[in-house]
Amino acid sequence: MPGKRQASSPRAVWPFFVVPALLAAAAYAAYVWQQRRPSGADPLEQTADLISDERLVFGGAPRPGPGAGAEVQCTVLKNQGYIVGYSESRRDPLWAAYRVFHTEHPFDIPRPAGFATDTRTAARVRETDYAKSGYDRGHMAPNSDIMREWGKEAQLETFLLSNICPQAPELNERVWERLEADERKYADTCAEVWVIDGPIFAELNGGQTPRLASGIAVPSAFYKILIDEEGQAGGKPRIFSVIMPQEVKGTELPQQFLTTVAEIERETHLEFFWKMDPQTRGELEGTKWKMW
Repeated sequence: MPGKRQASSPRAVWPFFVVPALLAAAAYAAYVWQQRRPSGADPLEQTADLISDERLVFGGAPRPGPGAGAEVQCTVLKNQGYIVGYSESRRDPLWAAYRVFHTEHPFDIPRPAGFATDTRTAARVRETDYAKSGYDRGHMAPNSDIMREWGKEAQLETFLLSNICPQAPELNERVWERLEADERKYADTCAEVWVIDGPIFAELNGGQTPRLASGIAVPSAFYKILIDEEGQAGGKPRIFSVIMPQEVKGTELPQQFLTTVAEIERETHLEFFWKMDPQTRGELEGTKWKMW
């Protein structure tokens, strides 16, 4: 209507409020990312790389060995700081792979109170499935290593029950934990170490595999393989590998269980490092290295 002053259009002032808000939000997001990412850590910087096989698994993700049957088939589950091969039939991981590297600014976060069902699995194992079993809920990818390098979200993923196996308390709380601490010490000395570990089941070698009341298969032993990628003269890798039985006293040192990768392959029916050239792979798999 002539002579009537028109109200200011919201569109005329919209950019003045939204643009600064968007800039502030972007700055905050960048700040949060810097806080959750280990400062000065190894160059795992892009989000997509956090779950890349090549970034977390040395020499190719473990696969069924020659002549292996359905008992070693698994579903690969990728997490921020580790990758796991999960067996639905055994309700256990068959392997977990991760890297431990030196960082000047490690995270220091309290241990979570409990474990969580991994809804990506069909088995849907629950924390109560271990109740009154006499076994600990044993991490394959350790809470401590993943937490200090990747932060809270990655730490919580190590408490998914797809990363857990039944372990005897003397093994889980003493000898196995001792080796996890050695991994961190070694990584701090040589910058990084690659790790693959998992269970061994007696039935793969003519024995019997017991199960918890919930159906979770109980391993007879566990293996762990540590790879120092440039540990030898000339930059060649070296390997420290062990097989630890469930029946330990708890006072043993990890070095007492030294073995070869070739023996672990026979016990697990898995094939490791298949992406490496055959000659280097053969040298590594047949050698016992005492790394400390």
